[in-house]
Amino acid sequence: MAETVKILQAPQAGLSDMAKLQDLNVESILENIRQRFEADQIYTYIGSILAAVNPYKTIPNLYDFEVMEAYDKRHIGDLPPHIYAIANDTYYSMWKQTANQCVLISGESGAGKTESTKFILNYLSKMSQASAVETGNDVSVEKCILQSSPILEAFGNAKTVYNNNSSRFGKFIQLAFSSRGVIEGGKVQDYLLEKNRVVGQNPGERNYHIFYALILGAPDEMKQKLGLGAPEKYKYINQSGCIKDPNINDQQIFSEVNEALKDMKLNDEQVSDVFELLGAILHIGNLDFITAGGAQVSSMSVLKQAADLLSVDEYQLANALTEKTRLLRGELISTPLDEHQARDSRDSLAMNLYARCFHWIISRINVRIRTKPTFHSVGVLDIFGFENFEVNRFEQFNINFANEKLQEYFNKHIFSLEQHEYNAEGLDWVDIDWQDNGECLDLIVRKLGLLSLIDEESRFPKGTDGTMLDKLHSNHAKNGFYIKPRVNNSKFGIKHYAGDVFYETTGFLEKNRDTFRDEMLTTIKESRSDFIYDLFEDMQESSQPNAAKKNRKKPTVSSQFQESLHSLMSTLSACNPYFVRCIKPNSTKAPNAFEKTLTLNQLRYSGMLETVKIRRAGFPVRRLFDDFVRRYRPLLGKDTQSSHSQHKCISLLSSYESTNQKWQIGRTKVFLKEDLEIKLERDRAERVETLVTKAKACFKGYLARKAYKATVAKIVFVQKYCRMYRQRRRFLNLKDATITLQRYERGRKARQLFHVMMEERRLEEERKREEQRRRAEEEQRELERLKAEAKLRELEELQAKLEEEARIKAEEEAAQKKREEEERQRVLQKAKAIETAKRLEEEQAKIRAEEERLKLENELRIRREEEALRLEKEEAERLVEEKRLEEEVRRREEELAYAMQQVMTHFDDSIAQFEEADQDSEYQDDDPDEDSVSRKSDDLQYWEGYLNMKCGGMVNTWKKRYCVLRDETLMWFRAKQEALKSGWLMKKGGGTSTLSRRNWRKRFFVLKGIELAYYESDSDGAPCKGIINIKQTKDILDSSFGRESSLDIITDKRTYHIVADNADDLSEWFSILMRVKNANEYELKQMQDEDANPKNAIGTLDVAVIDSVVPVHLQTKPNAFAIITAERVFNMSADSPEDMNGWLKALTQYHKGQRTYSKEEILMSGWLTKENTGTISRPGITRKKRYFILTSHSLDIYKSVDLQHKLGAIALNRLCSVTVPDDKMFKEIDYPPELVIMNGNRRSPPSGNPESNRRSSFSFGRKSSISGLATLSRPRSNSRPYVRDYDLPLPTNSPVASPTMRRRKLSWGKKSKIKMDLRTAMFQGGRRHTWSSKMMRNLFRCYPRSKPSWLHDLRTWKFTIHSRRYSYNLFTPSNDEAWKWTYAIQEVIDSKPPIETPSQILIKELREASLNGYNDEIDKIYKLNPILRNVPYMLKSPLLPLPYGQIMSSNLDKGYTTLQDEAVKIFNVLQGSEQLPDPMPVIQGILQTCQDLKPLQDEVYCQLVKQTTWVKDADNLNNLRNWQILCCMCCTFIPSRSILRYVRFHIKRQVELSPKTQMAAYAGYALEALKRTRTREFVPSRDEIIAILGRRDMNATVFCHGGGSCQISINSSTTAGQVIHTLVKGMNLDSCYNRFSLYEKSGLVEKAIDDRSVVADILAKFESQNAQNDDGNKDSRFRARGLSDRGKPWQLFFKLFCFLDTQSVKPDSIEYSFLFEQAHEEVIRGKFPATDEQLIHLSALRMQFDKGDYVHGDWINDLTEVYPVDRLKVKPKEDNDFGFQQRDRKDTFISGTLRGIGEKTLKRLQKSASDDNILESVYRDDVSATITAIIDKWRTLKGTSAERAQNIYMSFMRSWKYFGSRLFEVECHDGRQTYPKNIWLSVNKSMVAVHKINDPNPLDEFPYEKILSFGAPIPNEYKIIVEGRRSELTFDTTEVFEIAKLMKAYINEIVKKRNMIPA
Repeated sequence: MAETVKILQAPQAGLSDMAKLQDLNVESILENIRQRFEADQIYTYIGSILAAVNPYKTIPNLYDFEVMEAYDKRHIGDLPPHIYAIANDTYYSMWKQTANQCVLISGESGAGKTESTKFILNYLSKMSQASAVETGNDVSVEKCILQSSPILEAFGNAKTVYNNNSSRFGKFIQLAFSSRGVIEGGKVQDYLLEKNRVVGQNPGERNYHIFYALILGAPDEMKQKLGLGAPEKYKYINQSGCIKDPNINDQQIFSEVNEALKDMKLNDEQVSDVFELLGAILHIGNLDFITAGGAQVSSMSVLKQAADLLSVDEYQLANALTEKTRLLRGELISTPLDEHQARDSRDSLAMNLYARCFHWIISRINVRIRTKPTFHSVGVLDIFGFENFEVNRFEQFNINFANEKLQEYFNKHIFSLEQHEYNAEGLDWVDIDWQDNGECLDLIVRKLGLLSLIDEESRFPKGTDGTMLDKLHSNHAKNGFYIKPRVNNSKFGIKHYAGDVFYETTGFLEKNRDTFRDEMLTTIKESRSDFIYDLFEDMQESSQPNAAKKNRKKPTVSSQFQESLHSLMSTLSACNPYFVRCIKPNSTKAPNAFEKTLTLNQLRYSGMLETVKIRRAGFPVRRLFDDFVRRYRPLLGKDTQSSHSQHKCISLLSSYESTNQKWQIGRTKVFLKEDLEIKLERDRAERVETLVTKAKACFKGYLARKAYKATVAKIVFVQKYCRMYRQRRRFLNLKDATITLQRYERGRKARQLFHVMMEERRLEEERKREEQRRRAEEEQRELERLKAEAKLRELEELQAKLEEEARIKAEEEAAQKKREEEERQRVLQKAKAIETAKRLEEEQAKIRAEEERLKLENELRIRREEEALRLEKEEAERLVEEKRLEEEVRRREEELAYAMQQVMTHFDDSIAQFEEADQDSEYQDDDPDEDSVSRKSDDLQYWEGYLNMKCGGMVNTWKKRYCVLRDETLMWFRAKQEALKSGWLMKKGGGTSTLSRRNWRKRFFVLKGIELAYYESDSDGAPCKGIINIKQTKDILDSSFGRESSLDIITDKRTYHIVADNADDLSEWFSILMRVKNANEYELKQMQDEDANPKNAIGTLDVAVIDSVVPVHLQTKPNAFAIITAERVFNMSADSPEDMNGWLKALTQYHKGQRTYSKEEILMSGWLTKENTGTISRPGITRKKRYFILTSHSLDIYKSVDLQHKLGAIALNRLCSVTVPDDKMFKEIDYPPELVIMNGNRRSPPSGNPESNRRSSFSFGRKSSISGLATLSRPRSNSRPYVRDYDLPLPTNSPVASPTMRRRKLSWGKKSKIKMDLRTAMFQGGRRHTWSSKMMRNLFRCYPRSKPSWLHDLRTWKFTIHSRRYSYNLFTPSNDEAWKWTYAIQEVIDSKPPIETPSQILIKELREASLNGYNDEIDKIYKLNPILRNVPYMLKSPLLPLPYGQIMSSNLDKGYTTLQDEAVKIFNVLQGSEQLPDPMPVIQGILQTCQDLKPLQDEVYCQLVKQTTWVKDADNLNNLRNWQILCCMCCTFIPSRSILRYVRFHIKRQVELSPKTQMAAYAGYALEALKRTRTREFVPSRDEIIAILGRRDMNATVFCHGGGSCQISINSSTTAGQVIHTLVKGMNLDSCYNRFSLYEKSGLVEKAIDDRSVVADILAKFESQNAQNDDGNKDSRFRARGLSDRGKPWQLFFKLFCFLDTQSVKPDSIEYSFLFEQAHEEVIRGKFPATDEQLIHLSALRMQFDKGDYVHGDWINDLTEVYPVDRLKVKPKEDNDFGFQQRDRKDTFISGTLRGIGEKTLKRLQKSASDDNILESVYRDDVSATITAIIDKWRTLKGTSAERAQNIYMSFMRSWKYFGSRLFEVECHDGRQTYPKNIWLSVNKSMVAVHKINDPNPLDEFPYEKILSFGAPIPNEYKIIVEGRRSELTFDTTEVFEIAKLMKAYINEIVKKRNMIPA
């Protein structure tokens, strides 16, 4: 305390306020600051502006709490200058000025701005805490604001050249105060984060503190989890050369940040997510790229670490970094990036990850300190200062630009506005000159300024830093603030307010471009981590249509910087500013060092001299006259006579200072100097304190007197009770003494009685003991006698037992087996009995439940019968009344018939048109065009009112109805729809104490506004039985139990128990009642506007089906009119002619005959051929040509272009879809079924097709231009014999007079026409003739080579629209037109708002509540929302919006209908899953449906969440079965992001509710599965599902050569790459020379598995293939991409893939064994060039290796295991060394291959499928001779060991120069015929070669360096483009994927080796 007083009372060096300096110049200001600095007085005033010099040391006691208290409520100048004085004045200015305040802290980097900010926040926090203690409020907000500082500094500050803790972002901290001065909240706004620092720093600087703190301060467990090592390993933090700083404690920073994050209420998972993202950024920085066909990631291990931390797929991330995709006509085109572009993408990813994380942290801080509407706020701005380094780059340009704007703000408030106000108020004032930086800002931000030119050049693809600099020079060289260097270099300069700065332009454009491409955004958004997804959720892709329209230019870094700066200045402009100018005394950050030059420069460019001048001469305090009088009223004397405020001001101020030097009077304001204001404030405070003291004295006297009287009353009261207490105490003592005497006397008597009773008991016990002794002796004697007799009997029985022993033993042995069998049967019977008993018990329970239900239904039935009797009585009375009206009704009917006759007479033409159309085709009856209704447009008429209505059919009387015409729908109601909802419900009132059905009443409930009324019936005038005010109810609860759907309405007086017929009806009632209860007046009005709801209508009519609307003349109804449709006639009658005319006008606007469109309405129109897929397809009927008009709401269909006959409309909403036209559709529908025209060879109709009996194909010679297939449609009955097919006009020169026409000679005229069907000609005369193929050829030969025009008309393109009820196939003759229609319709669909179901709204509510931590809100949602509840009844509609339309044709064979139907089916299956004995088929069926129909995956997830919520018994069988299905779903499918979050939240909540249950175990397993699930191609196999249900991994067998295998443990997401890594590590093959891979193999057929493939997927595929084999499916081309070896099971096989070094493999290694086995495998496959003698020698070596020495009688049973048998089939005769007969090889090609199956593959399949006996029978001699030769060679190897035989074998194989090459047999297509047709394509580690088959020397070699590109442009065709070769190499092969994969693997290995990067 003494030290504090010493500081405050210390003598001041120089002047504490520089406005008091006598000699005003820069030198005097500098000297004053220096003197104070040397005396450790670092603060100096300039009026109310504070100048703070950074001491670079700690000044003791300067910021103690006592110092804070000393400055509390003190004016500026009362105490020595201090930062606390500014904070205090800011704090109290909120009340004095009633406005928001802000403190702007400015200065160079390293001047102490951040520390000053913390001091101000500390002071304001202490003031708030003091006020909170007085008011009793919590002070947690202040603590949170202070605890956020370590987080903001760690993530936003970094070490620079001038500052160890430089803020690299701007923060504006707003503290919101209540009216009592307590901080109630706050907000942190961040500006201008320097993202580029994340990826690069200047020499001597560091990255953000948090990176170093994480590496150096995190515990080892965390660093191991993040894969972090020493900081020197990471490029993003080691490139500047500065990693550690002795003045920065990174370990302490990490500890503080970790604690602060937890104080911000971030849970452990969120904190872990933040650190994982930081670790990922560090790993991303270590990614480097190499060039191999474009940029490729050099180290996949580093990429995998980053991808794992980001929870994304590493391969997808690699593609996003190295490839750029663009959308071209619906197809994605990928383009590889070069190394430079890939590095830019990498850095952009890191920068955006960090920036998004930084913004997220600030948002979490704001959530923690979120504020409510408060009194006013105080803001503190801390932003990076002006920077001028030796090399200034893009970052310094933006920073200095921001400081220029802040300097402009300072000048504006200190100089410009202040002097302008003096002049405006008419003060005697001389303007002070000051340095204006407006022209410098114009240079930067004006049109064609520096920023504009930099952004413009950044958007040019070929823009460079040099071209940018040239533009800057050419546009601004003459500007006075622009500096063009004299030396031509890469710099430009700007004359800033702080001095001249030159900027290095190298890297400007690269840093300014935002290279965060859509591919990376898509990859990041697919992250499994909710945290990562949330960071980028609101970022939109630039390729989206809406985004492209709004902003086609991607924002650059500088444009974003400028926008952020503009936001900052707007915020500051709304506050009253205080300024703190921080000054850096030296550039070395040394204490007690003062550099005059550096300080002088800062004083000059900051305008310190001008500031002192204006503060000295100016009047900083300005108040309006009335405000001044109001503020200082206590100082005004009572004798002030004037009533004018100005005179009062002058009078008061004159009393203080009569010379007017410290004050002046303006036109509207009083102007004061600060010292005078301080004096006024001090006197005012003293005066107010005096007055308050008097008031306090009076009030305290009153309180004292009141307290005295109260004390006297209390004393009297206490005395009274004391006297009473003494008397009562005396009485109680006497009473206690009496009771004590009585107690002792009763005790004495009781003890005497006790002694007597004890003696009697002792005598009785002695008697009983004597009796027991005698009884025991008698029993002992009897026992001895019995033992003697027993011994005798045993001796007698012993002999008998010995005799019987042998017989019994034999019988027992014989019966033993029988007893065991019986015992087993008894166990089985017992188990069955238990199961039967359990089943019977369940059935009994069901019976009891059914009996209870029947009982309740019987009671309801009785009640209904009573009700029915009453209704019958009423009906009888009604019938009597109807008899009276019968005659009148008949008369009215006659009048109506006459009117109808008149109507039909007037509209005969219209009716005739409809009859003719119906006679021509059945389109009007079958066409569902009328299905959909167009959506409402802006100009749609709305009409409503009462009408008398009568229509044909059963309704034959006039009835008054309330009609509404809205949204092109005419609806009629019983009455005006004032009710929000109405309907029948069962009601029980008077409480819930009894459930007797006698109290139940069926009532008609009507909800109008906030009143719920119930009536006896729904008829008009029914008596109201009661009204419930919904707003006044206490609660509305969903009380459904079992199958009863009920709710309780609880009021103050009673409880209404209401039961609905079904759960859907109850849900609607509950929802509308809750909405009314919680709605305000505006929301109620909106609800009432929805009265015209078709659901409440008793009838509706679509105006699209109205044919005409006409007035009708009826005598009884003068204002009648009729609405005529194709099916019915509606008669309407209005009350007045005006009403009738209004209805006629409204109805005729949109009916079929008079629809008009404005020009803006029509988006597209034209003729299309329409086919309905929802009806039975009949040729010639379902396809109709119609005129279509596309509007913004619907696709309207008309019969003609005059729009006179509207046939319907297809309403378009967000769930509609349109399929795009493609080539496949074009080929399928090239010609209609009536006539198919083909070019080319003959095509046979498919076998087994019933249509083949009615179709025939005809081919013609080479000169013919067409071939035809004609189909004769079945003629109608009673019609002419010729049908409506395509007519072929025959020319006069047609050679039909041919003897092949069955002796019939026909003559043809010019207009003759023929109809063809199965070589049968039908003429118009009806005669039929048979035609031969030759005659048909001659018939068409007469046509010219060009196609007739009628052939062109048959070419159509199809696209399909899926609407709510139907799908429509639309055909156009033009591809471009089809695409135009598709794009236009899709654009209308996309413009519609998304359709949200209650489930989606629920998911959003849960997410918002969980993010904000509203646990009570979550519990309320779960309690009230009926969606989150398990239900026993079936679902009527899906939970999510599913797209309309039929399932695609590829899935129709599986029985699928629509997505909605399939969703409901799955839900129904979930309800009965517990009753299934084997759930596997059901689970696989659900999974297969979700696999086939992708949109159902999210739907099934939501259904499972619903069915696993609010389950009473968590471990009941049905619930566990649903959880098992959920586990299978989690292991198979990845839900969409919102559903994924929803499912995770649900799982975690259920685990918290039932932690120690089987359900919790399944939930934990599902949660873990969601973290690792990968995209699957097949649903899980049965074994996988069993493993999932057991919550364990599954075992898979991996085979290798020699019959070896091993078991590996895998889960549903294990990839082939992980299995390979495990096997390589387990077999100790880490240091092998070659690369291994996993294969899927069946016999001799194999295919390499991609490393990214899921192994469980491969096993599931094997299971499906085996199932097909078991079912007898002989066509194996559909399995495994057309590869199968029949009869051989599919296996996972482990073998070598890349042969990188075959010579260095040691013979005793495991790798050598793999090499040997694969070499032999290539030999027996015939893929090794060798002579017959060499092959026989190799076969003998193999036999020696396998069996050892030859033994007499040994034979080779299977030659295919040691010798390539295929060579025997193709060996020429002259090369036959063994003399067996040569057989010709059939050299044909099997056409019509499916998915890549060629001739050789099919031959191999046929060979493997054939029986071995066939091979022996065909090649018996060849095989025998070969086996004999092998055995002869085998004999010569006697004594050779297996190892020796193996080495000889391998030595021979290695002797081939190209050993290790993979040989592929291909067909070569070379136009120059350089190579034979059938060749070997060799792929090895260095090149690709072409060999003749069986030729060891290649025909040509192509090193990888000369290969420009390779790939498969079309299936089964492989192309290689070689540098220097004119033509490309094209090969036909079925192994294109294997070749491409192998070549890519070898190229990658070459590149890695070249760059010396380990694999």
